[in-house]
Amino acid sequence: MTEKDVPYMLEAQPEVNVLNQLKEWAGVILALIKWRVIGLVTFTAMVAGVVAAQGSGEHANALSQLFLAGMLAAGGAAALNQYFDRDVDDAMGRTKLRPIPSGKITPLFALVVGALMIVLGLALSWRLGRIVTLHIGIAVIVYVLIYTVWLKRRTPWNIVIGGWTGSAPLLAAWGAVAPIGLGAWALAGIIFLWTPSHFWSLAICKEGEYRRAGIPMLPVVAGMQKTVWAILIGTMLTLAISLVPVFTRDLGIFYLIAALGLGIGFVISSWRLLRNPSIPVAWKNYKYSSYYLLFLFLAMIGDVALNNWLKV
Repeated sequence: MTEKDVPYMLEAQPEVNVLNQLKEWAGVILALIKWRVIGLVTFTAMVAGVVAAQGSGEHANALSQLFLAGMLAAGGAAALNQYFDRDVDDAMGRTKLRPIPSGKITPLFALVVGALMIVLGLALSWRLGRIVTLHIGIAVIVYVLIYTVWLKRRTPWNIVIGGWTGSAPLLAAWGAVAPIGLGAWALAGIIFLWTPSHFWSLAICKEGEYRRAGIPMLPVVAGMQKTVWAILIGTMLTLAISLVPVFTRDLGIFYLIAALGLGIGFVISSWRLLRNPSIPVAWKNYKYSSYYLLFLFLAMIGDVALNNWLKV
């Protein structure tokens, strides 16, 4: 068989290489912007906007603009986080395969991409009002400068302050469609109080890596027993504040049932960790906390949809 017999094979090869390179670069960019994390943050923010609008379609355009602005700003902040944390990421097993420590991109590339995304995100948010831009800007500043650059390597309470980065986008989304009231602050408070319990459970599992990297996460500084107590207290506070939107009448009975069921389950999971402080139980609590937040906010959507259906 000669080259003339299979010309299509010779022509197809470059296309395959280009396609593979595009897929690889897409994967690198998604990893750089921490797409799973910003996806959850953006999802909870969009739910807050839906609750604020009570399912009204007249705010769909504002929420779609906010979605794009939030994804850009949050993705840019994640890229800058990896720029500043590149030495720490290289020292930890769970992060050493990220784009910078693995050598897939240069630190300068991450810095430029992150800064451009933040600028674009803030510019888009400006069309929705100053209050929206303010809260998105606060989230970026807290995550990049206060949490990543200042607190993360200095105090075990880093994640407590850093939790505000997930709360501020909810206030931005609410402010895009309605005045920010107690219900909005309650939804933001859920994220703020949930975040430490969620990440401290993970920190128990990765305590050795954090210790080697010199990051003073709570299990490293305070030990297992104090950490599991902090997780349980945080879980109970999360359950309490999750009920506030019912009393403000922003959400109804369907959400109340879901919030009680999911919240009590979260408390029980954290109580089991207190009774048996170990890595396997901490990992289970970490996984439960992830599903807790997802299903709690899905219940908010379900409650709004149910209330609108009953009004028809």
